[in-house]
Amino acid sequence: MNTAEFLSLAEELVEAEPSSLTLADDLESVGWDSLSNVEFIAQVDATCGITIDAQRLADCVTLGDVAGLAVSSS
Repeated sequence: MNTAEFLSLAEELVEAEPSSLTLADDLESVGWDSLSNVEFIAQVDATCGITIDAQRLADCVTLGDVAGLAVSSS
């Protein structure tokens, strides 16, 4: 998963307008919640075969932090 794919997935998960999110965005401010975490883990596993550690995801503050779990792992 590359950065553009991640941002597209993030926009889908929080129902944001296309191209409206950046890696610097704070999770809380974009509406990322525990359901987003679950959906993100499932999507990344299904599309990339990457297992995301739920605790590491829970520690994320920005979209960039979340992207680092999937983008750097692929």
